[in-house]
Amino acid sequence: MGLFLKLHRMTNTTKLAVISFFASLYFYNHVGTLYLQTRGLSLLQVNSIWTIIMLAALLAEVPTGVLADKIGRKWSVVIALFIQALGEFLYLFADNYFVFALIAALAGVGYAFFSGAGEALVYDSLPAGNRETQMKKSMGFIDSWHQTAFFVAPIIGGLVVSQLTISKFLLAILMTSISVSIAFLVSLTLVEPKKNYTHPEMPPWAIFKDGLKLLFTHQRLQWIVAISIFTNSLSNSLLNLYQPYLVQHRVSSSVVLGVSLSIGSLLAILLLRNINKIEEIVGQSRALIIFSLVPAVFYILLAFSSSVWTLIPLFILTLSVADLKNPLLSGYQNIHIPSHNRATVLSLISMLSKLYVAFASLAIGYVADYSISWAYLAIGLIIITLSLITRTNKYVHPSI
Repeated sequence: MGLFLKLHRMTNTTKLAVISFFASLYFYNHVGTLYLQTRGLSLLQVNSIWTIIMLAALLAEVPTGVLADKIGRKWSVVIALFIQALGEFLYLFADNYFVFALIAALAGVGYAFFSGAGEALVYDSLPAGNRETQMKKSMGFIDSWHQTAFFVAPIIGGLVVSQLTISKFLLAILMTSISVSIAFLVSLTLVEPKKNYTHPEMPPWAIFKDGLKLLFTHQRLQWIVAISIFTNSLSNSLLNLYQPYLVQHRVSSSVVLGVSLSIGSLLAILLLRNINKIEEIVGQSRALIIFSLVPAVFYILLAFSSSVWTLIPLFILTLSVADLKNPLLSGYQNIHIPSHNRATVLSLISMLSKLYVAFASLAIGYVADYSISWAYLAIGLIIITLSLITRTNKYVHPSI
């Protein structure tokens, strides 16, 4: 009862940080690819699981975004967490590619419910005045708790999955299911920000049309969206492939795999919590290009590394910087989006991003079945090329 009252007194940002922590406590994440391989899946099929999630989310993105703008962002987040918890419990019984694919499609729908609504809920819960800076701090805070879960879960998971056996894998999956269920219960305490957001008396098609018009006519927003999509670090492929990559180099210890993921997440936490200070140091005009190219360089070094003594540190460094630019982009794009259809517009942006990630992940998975080194090299070169094409280095924030 006391804990419930404490939750009610928290801000939406703090609650979403708590939700992000428990929803990200994947105790089997550090061996997830190895588990799927024991179920007979190839690396192409493993990466295609993420592609299915993205495509399912893509199809559900706009409808769920419009729904969030009609029923409220809180209930969209609640639905998202319920679907995620259900998917994790179903994961306990999956034993072939077809079942994994069905669960991935369900996960994609849940992902779509959260993507636009979660960010919109944060932004509209902030007090008026200098929201852009507050948004970057809030998203950095939430992302840091997401990374905290990535730090904690592999350490505990490494102890739970002491042997790479089905029974150990399933125990870690069960623990994950319970953790996500806690996140779902916390989501019920979220508060709709009525002061900054009211549900407009507009039909869903009008909200969608209004959001689409903004994307087609707002050139600066289009540029930010292009940068966001095409400089995506494809961190899902980094996580999917590092496990078999290290196993290829004779690292088969679950503890080593877990600790590597934990240290990378810890560094990411420290960087995300200080993202504003880092941006001030490097300069707003150079922040995006630096945060885009640094992960790409690490990917390329990872591809050419052949010693375990360099592979593990490079993986840790790549993971720590992979998503640094995301809180900045969140702040940059939200100042251009009106509140009444924010979830819809963010869902449209997320839909485009998912389309890119879905097909890129499939291509990387295809390459990885031949060579994981070549797959990492491809990711690095793609990021560098698209960063230059989108002129990320020319971006200057309008406040300058």
